[in-house]
Amino acid sequence: MTVNLRHDESDEIYHRIYRLIKRRISPHIIAATLHLPLRTILGVINRLERAKSVPEFKDSSPGGEEVSNSSEFLDIYFYPKTRYAIIDLVGSLSDSYTGLLQAEIKKTLASKWKAVAIKMSAVHSLGEAAAGVLLSSKDSFASLGRYLALLDPSPEIESALGAYNVEKKIPIFGTERAFEDAAFSKKKQRFSPHGSKGTP
Repeated sequence: MTVNLRHDESDEIYHRIYRLIKRRISPHIIAATLHLPLRTILGVINRLERAKSVPEFKDSSPGGEEVSNSSEFLDIYFYPKTRYAIIDLVGSLSDSYTGLLQAEIKKTLASKWKAVAIKMSAVHSLGEAAAGVLLSSKDSFASLGRYLALLDPSPEIESALGAYNVEKKIPIFGTERAFEDAAFSKKKQRFSPHGSKGTP
């Protein structure tokens, strides 16, 4: 069953909303993640509850084949904390999503946050171009006197982080506490990739 969308709700956006709802993400977080009005998100939730059926979605690829689940996607959640912010990436950080990642980084650079961690525990792939975005983002943060680090990367992308020299240039931490301590230490020490990841 396909639920009709308003003119400002594309199939791709609707598909992302549906996935987030199925993960029991708060409507407020969904609205902030997708940059949509909360009213729009609540409307979609109400329509899904009325339909009581999994909607069909059409692939946005040239073939236009119908799919029920997307094999590759990237969802980005932004979580503001007291002193820092977390960008939580979920899905595939393939090269086709570099634009989405760049847009989120650019928005964060324009915000007030002095320290930002990119959480990657739910990222299952990392492309070379996407790794390049992470590296250039680190330089952009540093040029503004801000701190950028990676948080808890999944085992699936550890080899890619090494192959693209990300782990040599961007601090990696296993916990938020370790990241916060490093980001706000009064005397920042030179980054050692072997001594930061997994620090309690």
